[in-house]
Amino acid sequence: MGNSLYKKLQSIDVLKRSWHLVRNDARNDFIHDCYRYSDFSINLESNLKNIQDNLKRESYYPKPLLEIDVPKSSLAVRPGSVPEIEDRIVSYAIIYLISPYLDKKLPEGVYSYRLKSEERRDSIFHDDQILKFPFLKKKTIQSRIDIVESWYGQWPKFIEKSKYTFEVEGYKFCAISDIVSYFENISLEILRDEILLKYLPKEQKIINLLLHFLEYWTWRSCEGKPVSRGIPQGNEVSSFLGNIYLLPLDEEFTVFAKKKNIHYFRYMDDVKIFTKDESTARECIFVLNNILRKLHLNIQGVKTLILKDEDIINEIVDERLEKVNLLLREFEKQKELTDSKQQDYVKILKSQYKKIKVRKEAISGKNLRLFRRLLTGFMLLRDPSLISRALKEIEKNPDNRLMGNVVRYLKCFPYRKSIADKLTNFLNSPLNKFSLQEAQILSILRYMRIYPQELISYIKRIIKLKSKHWYIKTQGILLLNQLELSKRNLKSLLKMYKSEKNLEMKKSFIIPLCQLDRDSLNKFIKDNIFDKETKITQMIKMLFLLKEKENDAFNEINFIFNNFREDKLMDEFYKLEIIKFSKSDKVRESLLKSLKRNKRNVKGPVLLKKIDKIIGFLKI
Repeated sequence: MGNSLYKKLQSIDVLKRSWHLVRNDARNDFIHDCYRYSDFSINLESNLKNIQDNLKRESYYPKPLLEIDVPKSSLAVRPGSVPEIEDRIVSYAIIYLISPYLDKKLPEGVYSYRLKSEERRDSIFHDDQILKFPFLKKKTIQSRIDIVESWYGQWPKFIEKSKYTFEVEGYKFCAISDIVSYFENISLEILRDEILLKYLPKEQKIINLLLHFLEYWTWRSCEGKPVSRGIPQGNEVSSFLGNIYLLPLDEEFTVFAKKKNIHYFRYMDDVKIFTKDESTARECIFVLNNILRKLHLNIQGVKTLILKDEDIINEIVDERLEKVNLLLREFEKQKELTDSKQQDYVKILKSQYKKIKVRKEAISGKNLRLFRRLLTGFMLLRDPSLISRALKEIEKNPDNRLMGNVVRYLKCFPYRKSIADKLTNFLNSPLNKFSLQEAQILSILRYMRIYPQELISYIKRIIKLKSKHWYIKTQGILLLNQLELSKRNLKSLLKMYKSEKNLEMKKSFIIPLCQLDRDSLNKFIKDNIFDKETKITQMIKMLFLLKEKENDAFNEINFIFNNFREDKLMDEFYKLEIIKFSKSDKVRESLLKSLKRNKRNVKGPVLLKKIDKIIGFLKI
C-alpha cells in the first residue's frame, strides 16, 4: 500500500517526538527564538492539532525562512537560516520517518547520521509515556527520543577506523578532497528523483511535501526566480539530507572496492580513501571527481591531495585534541570536584593551550579545533584563564563555530566588568562588521551584572536604525529588558511596537512591555490578542493564560525555579511580571515564596532590584 509514511506523519505522537527533537536541535541555531518557543509550547496540543489537520487536508504550506549571513572568516560569509517552528516540526518528522529506510542503504564505512541499533530504536519508538511532557531535558531527548547516533559517538569511530587502517592494516596512501560550497549546490531534482524516490518509490506524498519545503526555501536569482539548488544549513534535517545526498558516491566506491584493494570512509562530506599504492589513490580521485560532477558538485583542487606516511597521521590525528577530549569525558563523569582536583584539570588544559603557538594571527585549522574544545573545558570548570584570548579572537575571527564556544564561555563570568567594557568597545569599533557576530556579542552582554551606560546608549540607538539586521535589534531589546524600565522607556517601546512591521522585532518588544502596570498591560493584551498575525496572537495568548489560568502559572513557576540558575531566571523573568497579576491567591503566594527562597542565590544587582519590586508588590 502506497504513501503509508504520509499517514504516519499525521500522527500526534510523531509530531510530538519531532517537537522534542526540534527543541534539542534549536540549541545550535544561527538565530535563536527570543521565547525559546514558550509561546508554542503553552498551547502545544492545540498547535500540533492544527499541523495535523493541515496535513490531513494536504494543505500544509511552508513559511519563509529567517535568514542571516554566517561569517566563515574575516572576509567571507555563507547563507544561514532557521525555519519557522511549525515547518521544523513537520520536516523533522519526515526525516524521522524516512531515515530508517535510507540508513539501510548506507555502507558500513559511512559514520555520519547513522541510526541507533535495532534494540535501542525499538525501545525509543515505544517509549510513549514521556511524550505527555511539553519539555524534556537534553539527555532524555537524546537517550529516549532521538533515533540517530550522536556525533560525539560516531566521529571518534571514523577517526579510529582511519587510524587502524593506516597503522595496523598497512594502507599507506590516503586520497582526500573537499567539496566546494556543498550545501549550497545540492540539486533538489537529483535529491528527489535519483535518491529519495529511488529508494522510497511508493512514498511520493511525503517526499513531495519535503521537496516542496526545500524548493520554497531556495535562494532566488537576481530576477526573483527560484533556483532548484541548495538546502538550508545549520539544522539536523539538512545535515541528514546532505549525508544521504552522497549515497551515489558511497555506492560507486562500494563497487570500486570489489575491484581494487581500498578502504572507503566518510563522515558527511569528509571522505577518506585508503589504498596500498599511489596509482590506486590517484584513480580514486578521478572516480570521486566523476561521481561528484554527476551530482552537480565540484571538488576543491587545492584541498585534493594524496597523503602518505606521517602526512596521514597529521591529517587524522591531533594528540593534543585527543588528550583534551579524554580529559573532558573524565571530568563529565565526576559528580563533585574538590578544589585540588579542579586545579589539576585546569593545569592539564593550560599545558595543552600552550601548544597553540599562534599568538598574533587568528587561530585556524587544527589549532582552532583544539582552542574550541579548550574553551569548552575551561567553561565546564568555570575557569577564567582564556578570557583575554577569547576576547582577542572575537576581533580576529568572526567564525560562527568559534563564536558559539566564545559565547558559552564568556557567559560564565557575568561579574567581569572587563568583559562588558571590551565587548562594548568592540561594538562601537570598525571591527564590528558582521550582523550575526554583533547579535552574539549582545547575547553575552545580556547576562552581565553591570551594564555600561555606553552600552545602553548604543542599544537605544541601533534599535531605531533601518540599516541594522532585525536579529541584532531583537538581541538589543532582550538586553534592555534586563533593566528596570521607567514609564517613559515603556511608553517609547510601546510606540515602537505599534509602528514596527518586522514580526520578529514586534515579538521581541512584547517581552519588555511585560513590565507595564496592571491597567496598561490589560489594555495591551486586549488590543493585541486578536492580531491578524498568528505569531503575535500566540504570544499574547501565552501572557493571557499565565495571568488567568492557575495551572499554566504554576507550571511556569515550577519550570523557572526548578534547578535554579540565575541566567534562566533572567530569560524567563518577563513571565513573572505577568504572573504577579494573577487573580489566584495561591499562585501569588507560590510566586512570593519562590522569589524569597531563591533570592539569596542571585548575584546581579539589577535582577535583585527587580525581584524586590515584585516581592513588594505581592506583599501589598
